[in-house]
Parts: sequence; structure tokens; C-alpha cells
Amino acid sequence: MLKCIYADVLVITNIYFTYFFIKILCLIFHIKTSAKRVAFASVAGGISALLILLPINDFIITILKLIAVFVIIFICGFAKDKYGIIKYSLAFIIINVVFTGMCFALWKISGGKMIYVKNFTVYFDISLIMLIIVTIIVYFVMIIVDYFLINRRNLSGIYTISFSMFNKEYSFKGIVDTGNDLYDYFSGRSVIICKSNELMGLYNELLNQNINTGFRLIPYTTISGDSLIPIKSIQGIKVTDIEGNCKEVRACIGITSSKDDEPAAIFNPGILS
Repeated sequence: MLKCIYADVLVITNIYFTYFFIKILCLIFHIKTSAKRVAFASVAGGISALLILLPINDFIITILKLIAVFVIIFICGFAKDKYGIIKYSLAFIIINVVFTGMCFALWKISGGKMIYVKNFTVYFDISLIMLIIVTIIVYFVMIIVDYFLINRRNLSGIYTISFSMFNKEYSFKGIVDTGNDLYDYFSGRSVIICKSNELMGLYNELLNQNINTGFRLIPYTTISGDSLIPIKSIQGIKVTDIEGNCKEVRACIGITSSKDDEPAAIFNPGILS
């Protein structure tokens, strides 16, 4: 039976939970965001936990908590449209439910003194060691799910990457590479690396003419060393598999020269999730 909730414990533990859930989202969807965004979103999640202390109807609290989840996802910068925010918010809630279930199970097994779950918010009396154990277990479960449901599904196959740039349509053979973890620091979008002498030549020509290309340079590491790669966030990037299934993805296009003069686009399969 719950007797007392300490507000400071409630906020601190839920800051931790929110941070953990955000990192799992980044793992599952292969997206990255700045540490500042994660910190602000985690604090927002911790503060939102105080909603369960308000003397108002449970239905209203649930609605407010859902709004808080949307705000957390918005702060993280994972999505720029309402569909993306809904998608990542639902994933956030599912992770929350899974984590809460495992906490409850371990609490029952270990004979914990107190646990209180209400409106996506958890408050429980649990040791630091138990909390670490739960975190490690859930994180590794998510890694396994990511490997079998996402990476293995997309590690093979023939893809076509198509998009419009410089008033021209481009189409490249898509090569899946989970090692491509390049992303845009501003939007958090994954970068599709397009090896194309034509695009690179046009980009350099426009630069020489002092024409704004809309590209920006970010650090880029290869086996031959460090360099800079021009990237651009564009709309309407389409990934089509060998069966003709087409999906529009949110990503940036990065361009480099092709040594063998054969154009190709290298992408992380996480953009298809």
C-alpha cells in the first residue's frame, strides 16, 4: 500500500527513465541527436512525472502525460512532422510499458517494499543495483530486437535510391551498410552517402561560381583518414526494393567522388524502420 511519494525521488528517477527511453529510441531507429536535446527532454520527462500528484481526474492526467510524451519527442528533434512525432511517441510509450513491466516483475521476485505505476509514470522503492540490472537487461533486449527485426531484415537485397537535386532526378544503386553511422548534427537525420563524380563535379562548379548549393560540411571518417563531406537535407528521398516496394525516408544526402566511376548510394538500414 502506497503511503508517501517523495517529489524529488519521483523527478530524479523519471529523468533517468526518460533519458534511458530516448537512448533506446536512438538505438532502434538509428537516429542521433545532440546531448543538449537529450538532457532537456529528460528533464521535461522528469518534471512531467509530477502530474500524478495533481488532485485531478485520471483521464485528464493521462491526456497531459500523452502531451508530455509528444513534447519530449519534439525536444529531441526526432521528427519535423506530426506523423513522425506520433510514430516516435508511440514507440516511446511502448518502451515505457516494457520497462515498467520488467521493473514490476523484478520487484515481485525480489520482494521490494513499494511500487506505484500510474499514467505512464513509475515510482518505486528499488535499490540502485536493481535499477542498473533492469537497465542493462532492457538495453540488451532492445539490441537483440534491433538486430533481428531491423538489421537482419535489411542486410541483403537490391535497392534503388532516388531523389531530386539541382533540378534533376537522380537514381543510385542502394548499398546497405550498418557501419554508416553518419548523421546530421542539426536535424539528427541519417546521411545517405552518394558516390557520384557527376554530383561532385556539379557541386564544385556551383561553389566556384559562388552559388549557394544548400550544402554544409560535416566531419567524415573513412579507413583512409578524416575529411569533410558536403550534406544536404532534402525532401522526397525514395528507397525502392527489388520487388518494387517504395518508401519515402527522412534523411540527408551526402556526396563524395566515386573512385571506380560507378555511382552508388550507401545507407544505414535504420532509415527504413
